[in-house]
Amino acid sequence: MIKYVWFDLEETLTVRNAEFQKVWNTLRYKTYSEATNKPVTPELMEEYEQKIKQHGSNSAVFVSLGLPSDHWHKHYATLDKKKHYRPDDKITATLQELKQRMPISLFTNVKKEETLKILGAVGLPTEWFTNILTGDDIPTRKPSLDGFKEMIKRSELGADELIYVGDRVNLDIVPAKRVGMHTCLVGSTSPEAEYSFEKFEDILTIF
Repeated sequence: MIKYVWFDLEETLTVRNAEFQKVWNTLRYKTYSEATNKPVTPELMEEYEQKIKQHGSNSAVFVSLGLPSDHWHKHYATLDKKKHYRPDDKITATLQELKQRMPISLFTNVKKEETLKILGAVGLPTEWFTNILTGDDIPTRKPSLDGFKEMIKRSELGADELIYVGDRVNLDIVPAKRVGMHTCLVGSTSPEAEYSFEKFEDILTIF
């Protein structure tokens, strides 16, 4: 029986405007260019995307270059969250209903200060979450298992009593499965996840 729900943040509980993807990609390639001392070219962009496939996340790519776990997120913090993020009524209503049934918490690779800014930008009160676990609270960010093990510890329940809800298979679903948690993919479907929903509000059907 699932007794506790943990959520990813980015692209799970957030909705961004159309401009965000372009700005985000520009920042990713610029940060990688500076880290490798190579100019931004189509070849470098393809190289970076292959690194993402290999390592699983932006954070992990920069760790593979010998840089700190928060290297990417220090750069990511420069993006204007109020400009690019907006509240989503369906996400808000779903969380509002779910938190009446059981504890809900948050685990994200994002730095703590930025996590609070994002929650403010999308209109989700911090007090709704029993725990807010960020990349600053663990040795190594997702897809490392550090945060998933910490979720189990903070929940004070067995892994099989927890479910992790995220939007990316390799970053969220696979590591959660490895520690024995139930898994839910939102925004797309995959056989890797125990539950998959195109619409966020459909997660209520699990309970």
